[in-house]
Amino acid sequence: MRTAANAISVIIPAFNRRDTIERAIASVLAQTWPPDEILVVDDGSTDGTAEAVRVLGDKRIRLLRHAHNRGAAAARNTGIEAAKGDWIAFLDSDDEWDPHKLARQLDALIAAPAEMRAGVTGYVIRDYRTGEERRLCPAPSDGTLAAMAWGCPLGPGSTLLVRREVFATVGLLDPALPRLEDWEWLMRYLSIYTLNVLPEPLAIVHKVGDPSLARVTDAVSRIRAKHRTDWYRRSWLDGRKFDSTLFVEEAAAHYYARDFASAAILSLRALIAYPFRGIRFVALLWHRARRLLQGGERAGNP
Repeated sequence: MRTAANAISVIIPAFNRRDTIERAIASVLAQTWPPDEILVVDDGSTDGTAEAVRVLGDKRIRLLRHAHNRGAAAARNTGIEAAKGDWIAFLDSDDEWDPHKLARQLDALIAAPAEMRAGVTGYVIRDYRTGEERRLCPAPSDGTLAAMAWGCPLGPGSTLLVRREVFATVGLLDPALPRLEDWEWLMRYLSIYTLNVLPEPLAIVHKVGDPSLARVTDAVSRIRAKHRTDWYRRSWLDGRKFDSTLFVEEAAAHYYARDFASAAILSLRALIAYPFRGIRFVALLWHRARRLLQGGERAGNP
């Protein structure tokens, strides 16, 4: 039920997204449960992103600007600190929502137990590198702290809805992280609260490029230093799973950067850290090896 106590602030961080920001905002304005405000945080854009937002003219849109690029985590934090709503929803500036996204998610959270103060949904990945479209429909078990040892397939950058008050307890996103900041935040959140997971694909994630090797390796190093001790404190096996996952993240970044030798070594280290990652990981390694043998090492192939 829509009440004054369920006001929603949508935060859209944007850096040089003039060509996609209108699509993202249009999907927010089309929600069947409309938000009370949309905070677009222009993170030092130089391509006219701010001008593209201004011409939309909707009174619910608030444009905030960074003088220079500070990264997605810092941009989201600026939005959180300026937000007035009871709920915070994140949307990346090159993604979009199904019209029922906020309504379905908020209904579920209003009816949820008190310790469940945030939620995510499924999503569709449109991969322009390969022309493929994939639907990711997470199960409730994917939204647990134990599941975070395997990484974060939940897409919180465009699916997370959370009570604003939670940030006072969990803290803001870590602005020192150039990547993986949503995974790191969820690890902190799930050590205190539980997460609602709607499997419905209610967001569309547009994937046009590969992550920067330098940004991923920097983020992995920082997350390792910040959380590794906690995972081993949970159990030795949890620590090994976490170590393995960090090697997997690094291996993927090297693979996308066409540094295949390093990718292979890091994948081996991931298996040594935890040999029981499962058939999906083995299938991924086989998929990549087959692409290399077929000449799929061209830039842009996953």
